This record gives sequence, C-alpha cells and structure tokens, in this order.
Amino acid sequence: MAKLIVFGENAPLKEIELGALTTVGRHPSQSVQLLDRLVSKEHAIIEIKNGVVSLKDLGSRNGTFVNNRPVTETRLGNGDKVLFGSTRCVFYDASMELATGNLTRVTIAPEIVQSAIAARVVHTQSREFSPESQITQESELRRDYERLRMAYRLQREIALEVDLERLLQKVMDSLFESLKCDRGAILLIDAETAEFETRCVKVRDERRNEDGPQDIKISRTLLDQVIRDKMALLSSDATIDDRLAGAQSIILQGIRSTMSVPLMIHEEVLGIIHLDSLFATGIFTDRDLNIVQGLAHQAAIAIENSRLVKQREADAALREKFSRLLSPVLVDELVAGKIKLARGGQSRRCTVLFSDLRDFTAMSQRKAASEVVAMLNEYFEIMVDIVFEFEGTVDKFMGDGLMAVWGAPVGIEDAAMKAVTAALRMRQALAEWNEQRIAEGQEPMRMGVGIDTGELVAGTMGSSKTMNYTVIGSPVNLASRLCGVAAADQVLVSSNTLKELDERVTYDTLAPIALKGIGERVTPYNVLSLSGSLVTTLPR
Repeated sequence: MAKLIVFGENAPLKEIELGALTTVGRHPSQSVQLLDRLVSKEHAIIEIKNGVVSLKDLGSRNGTFVNNRPVTETRLGNGDKVLFGSTRCVFYDASMELATGNLTRVTIAPEIVQSAIAARVVHTQSREFSPESQITQESELRRDYERLRMAYRLQREIALEVDLERLLQKVMDSLFESLKCDRGAILLIDAETAEFETRCVKVRDERRNEDGPQDIKISRTLLDQVIRDKMALLSSDATIDDRLAGAQSIILQGIRSTMSVPLMIHEEVLGIIHLDSLFATGIFTDRDLNIVQGLAHQAAIAIENSRLVKQREADAALREKFSRLLSPVLVDELVAGKIKLARGGQSRRCTVLFSDLRDFTAMSQRKAASEVVAMLNEYFEIMVDIVFEFEGTVDKFMGDGLMAVWGAPVGIEDAAMKAVTAALRMRQALAEWNEQRIAEGQEPMRMGVGIDTGELVAGTMGSSKTMNYTVIGSPVNLASRLCGVAAADQVLVSSNTLKELDERVTYDTLAPIALKGIGERVTPYNVLSLSGSLVTTLPR
C-alpha cells in the first residue's frame, strides 16, 4: 500500500494511505489536510495509475519539492522526500520493492574492506591523445577514435541541457550504448549532508525481464576509496579480486565486473558513476575505463553548469522577492548566503516606523488620478531610498502611508537610533522636495511619523495565494497610533524608543494622550533633531 508519512519536527506524525487520486492542501476539503500556512489551499495531487505514482503541483504559492528539488510534475519513488510548504513528508510503497523496470533501487552497504584498494586503480585524468606520428598500434587508434566519437555525441546531446535529471539519463544511455554493462547508477554528493544521493539508475532490459527487480548494492568502502583518492576503480572479476576481499555486498550479488569513476571538476568530486556486470568476467577493459573517464569529465562540467544555472535562477528569484523589502546591500548579503532567513515566525526586538501624509485625501481630490499616482511614486521613491540607506526594511505601503522596520528580517545594531535618524532624514528630504514643488507651482506635502520599539513576531504571513514577510505585535499598533496623531512635520516616538536613544536627540515632551487600542495613556516625544545639530530641517 502506498503511503505518505507526514513528519513533525523530529518524528513521524502520521501515516496516510494514498488512494487512486489524493489531493493535498490546507483546505479541509483536501484528502490530506496540512495545517501549514506555507501550504496552499489546493497545493498538489498524487495519482496512482497502472502502478505508477505521480505527483503534480497545482501552481502552489511556495512550490513542491521532491528530494530538495522544485517540481511541477514528477514520478515518485520509494523513499522520496517531499516538501509541501514547510511540511516534510516521505513517500513509501512496499510494493515498489517487488516492482520492475525503473524502480530499481540502489543501496550502499557499510561493510569494510580489509585489504587496500590499490592494485588496479587509475587516475581520473584521461591519458592525452598521442600525436599521429607516435601511434604504432591500431588498438590505440581505435581507442582514441572511440573516445572522440563518444565525446562528440555526448557533447551534442548535453550541450544545451540544463535539466539535471535529463542530463544524467543521457550520460547513462551513452554508457549503456557503448559498454557491455548490465547495471549502472550515478550517485551525486549532497552539498549540505555530504552523503551520496542516487540520481540515475539503469538496468539493461533483457536482464531486468529475466531476473525481475535489481537491488544494486554498492560497497561503502569502495565509494569512500574512490572519493578520498579521487581515483577510478576497475575490476575484471570482482569475486576473486583481492582488493575487494570482505566486500559482502559484491560477493553476495555475484558481481563479476565492476567499474567506479569519480565525477570531478576543479579537483572537487561531485559524485560517482558506477557500472557492473553480474554475468561475465573481463567485461570492462582499460580502454573502457579510459572512455568512461572522458565521459565523466564532460558530465561533471555539465552537472556543474546545470547547478550554476539553477543557482542563478534561485538567486534571481530571491533577489526579486526581497529587493522591494531590503536595502541592496542586505539583498546582496542574503543572496551570497552571508545572512540567513529562518522559516516561520520569529520573536524579535525591532523598531517600527509609520509615516503618513497630512491632508493628502483633500489634495488628491483636486488632482487627476494619474497625477496623484505619479506624485506618490516620486514621494515613495525618495522615502524608500532613505529607509534602505539606514538599513531598514520596507514592510508595506498603505495608500499614502509607509511602514518600515529595523531589526527584521535581519537583526541590526542600534535599530532605534537608525530608525529615528531615517525619520529626520525623511523629513529633511520632503522639505527639499517641497521647495522644488513650490517653485513649479505645486502644493507642498506634509508628513507625520510615529515610532515604537519592542518585542514582536516577524514571519511570512498571508493567504495561500499571497504571502508576505511582515511583523505583528504591540509595537506595530503603537507606532501606527502615534503616526495617526502626529501633526505635520512631527516625529513622535514612544518612551520605549526614547530609552534607546540616550541623549543623542533633542526632543519636546508632549502631554499624555489616550490612543485607540492602547490601555494606558501614552506620553509622546517629538524628536526635533540629532544632538549637536543646529539644523532641525523643519519645512518653511
């Protein structure tokens, strides 16, 4: 029976049996309801048809990942790791262990080989082509011709291929066409866990039909040796090879010929190509190994190129997502991996700023809609640049209002001071812009600002179709209320914020006031300037 195992933080939560058609999503109407805000209401479907299990993403907001790769539609294999939103699942189907065809499994046996694997090891760099004048044997000429033929064909096949799965399949198909192997697998090394991950498996059709499913067991010792020494291993009769003495995974399977070649680029091992035969000795020759090494080099370059393309796509998507929220410097650090954003809500101490234009509604009624939009866009362009200049994050725009945060999603030092300094700079920039507007015969604009500091929750929130990074908590409410009562050109801060400014600003203490949604009366402090500054930059 096919099952979907849904995991919690550290242990399985539940096992769900899959029917012919299983829907997955956050809505109660779904067959598998996942109470995860990052899961869409109708996120994906899993269909079982003729023994094949397929998963299809339904255009979900945050995507579906299988074995850490984003997918639109894919076939599920036993043990595949599936991620819906932030919910981790594993697909399991015991019947697949008895299936045939492309459901061949690869397992890595942990036995230790006692004798050293050294006798017939060949370095991964292929021998150079000999000059024509130095070729004396027809066999050498044929070997070099075969290397060129396979290299040309593979290069033509994978030149423009950026999909890693199709690329690996083409590499394996080329190997099976040219060599007399019965089984093959390509294992890549996961960059995060450093563990082997099976990415492509192939069994020759006639062997599969005769013997049913193949459970390919590869010696862990063999893999470690190839990776550590960056060397290829060729054995013409594995059952009597002294180097493989004690390798029970090889002996029990009756493997007669085996070849393992590392996929290398810039001295970094990306994975291994493993080929073997259960039926004949001497299947693989030095010439074959030389050919496979050449293909492995090409394949490694193509794999690296595919990864770079995927990384560029991911970087571009990440940059696009946060470029409207974070300053360009923080976006660059985020893309470079210098700072990390944790999934889910986080408790953070932040400073929140609200700004709002005064009498803007009346002004907008006297102007054409296109003029109002153009005016707001120019105004926000100025304000956002200042927020970014002082390391703030733009949370949202609300009509003619702006909300910004210091301390989320990335923590910064002296957040309150940077927020207040930004507010004073915003007021100054507005005054300078008003001088230009007045000179052009346009009405000046006035702004009020409210700021509070405290503990809040920051995270990705919203519906399944629209998710935004934002903050919630009492500092948001108080900053908004202070902004609402601020007169034109006032920057009102709370006592929470004032405590963190020390004596670095000059201010007026206003009378305590009652604010909607705030239990006690609040004393606002109107910040005039930075201490030591003779310029308050109030508009004329």
